[in-house]
Amino acid sequence: MDFWRKTSRQLAAAIGKVFNERIGQRIAAIAISAIVVALSVALWTGLNSGRRHSPTTSSAMQKTNLAVTSIRPAIAVLPFANQSDDPTREYFADGVTQDIINALGRFSALTVMSWNAVLPLKGKTASPGEVTGSLGVRYLVEGSVRQAGDRLRVTAQLVGSDGRVIWSDKFDEALADVFVLQDKIVGWIVGALAIRVTQTEQRRVRSKPTDSLLAYDYVLRARPALQRPDRARIVEARSFLRRAIELDPDYAEAYQALAETHHIDVSWGWAQSPAATLRRAEDEANRALRLNDGEVGAHILLGRVHLFYNRFEQAKEEMDRAIAINPSDAAGLGGRGNILMWLGETDAAIEALEQAQRVDPDLNAVDRFSLAMAYYLKRRYDAAIAQAELNLRNSADSVFSYVVLAAALAQLGLDTEVARVSTRMRQAYPAFDAQEFGSKFRKPADLAHLRDGLRKADLSHAAGAPPAAGK
Repeated sequence: MDFWRKTSRQLAAAIGKVFNERIGQRIAAIAISAIVVALSVALWTGLNSGRRHSPTTSSAMQKTNLAVTSIRPAIAVLPFANQSDDPTREYFADGVTQDIINALGRFSALTVMSWNAVLPLKGKTASPGEVTGSLGVRYLVEGSVRQAGDRLRVTAQLVGSDGRVIWSDKFDEALADVFVLQDKIVGWIVGALAIRVTQTEQRRVRSKPTDSLLAYDYVLRARPALQRPDRARIVEARSFLRRAIELDPDYAEAYQALAETHHIDVSWGWAQSPAATLRRAEDEANRALRLNDGEVGAHILLGRVHLFYNRFEQAKEEMDRAIAINPSDAAGLGGRGNILMWLGETDAAIEALEQAQRVDPDLNAVDRFSLAMAYYLKRRYDAAIAQAELNLRNSADSVFSYVVLAAALAQLGLDTEVARVSTRMRQAYPAFDAQEFGSKFRKPADLAHLRDGLRKADLSHAAGAPPAAGK
């Protein structure tokens, strides 16, 4: 064991020297030495140790236990603490964290928890064992960000589930070199875990989003509104993004985020002209991809637009492209599962949606509805009920979940519960049309099974019409 510890230290030192060079050289060196490093790191850190289940400090953390286990090493990047004198720079520390998450997600050998999964832990104190057990990961990255004048000081460390610090370092860079700093942190993490890196992944990590620090700052200011939308904040975010584009007309993420603001307007019913607004979203997403085909969010948004118009195959192609770039992107995985569910590929839909839930326990309402419906179609009624009820607790506006819930309860013969849910659904969704609902299904057997459940739940009549006599 002493031999391997000594070897590990020597390899870590060698990697450190390599990592002082530019990112392409760092990652290439890791790829070449991955097999050798893997053996030493595995013995040093217990790479193959099982997941620990410990008490949690947050109910949001417990939701992850619903997720399926991944065979890839799983890692969570906790929100970096803002240690700047200016508390309003919190968004910058969050942005650095999110970009590290996104960069790590591009490595196909890792499963990386989403920003939504780690956000509930911000500012909370818990032991590594508690956090890794509740999130279902083997490793944590934690750190802090301090901006002082034109300098950016970041501390970061990689911790195992047993609390052992595998790697830690401090970085002091010019603020303008924030992307170099992020590359260094990502490179060290990948090196410490001996992750195999492809040439494609090397190119993606080397890409620099913009040369304008101020444009980047505007994009970071806009992100919170996209993640937790309200109408006024979306208007402000759109203003930030337009300023970013003025500063750098070739900034792909700024166009992607601007497209997202338009899509949110349509999704939340804020657009005066939904069709025209959706066209703007599609145009901006396409422009982002012309500038950078690796912009994951733009592929996902185009997939959503195609799905809105029932262009299922095109939607699936865009989601597949997003997942190929970032296999840990919950929005891409969930979107793919949503599409597959309507196409009748139910097993594959469940697999994708469960993977999405694995990295993001806080699934959006649309994807959780799709997971509930997929379970229903597979006759897994208890699972469908659990997902539908969770959706309704988390999102009161997810009225479609009442439909799945009522149909699943009816299939189990739980008449009292069916009556309660059906009544609540009619109150929340008086315009429900059983003939229209589910018409997107491309597999006749799926539509027939849904309508069978609706009939048993006394929901098969048209909107506004009473149930048939004797039903």
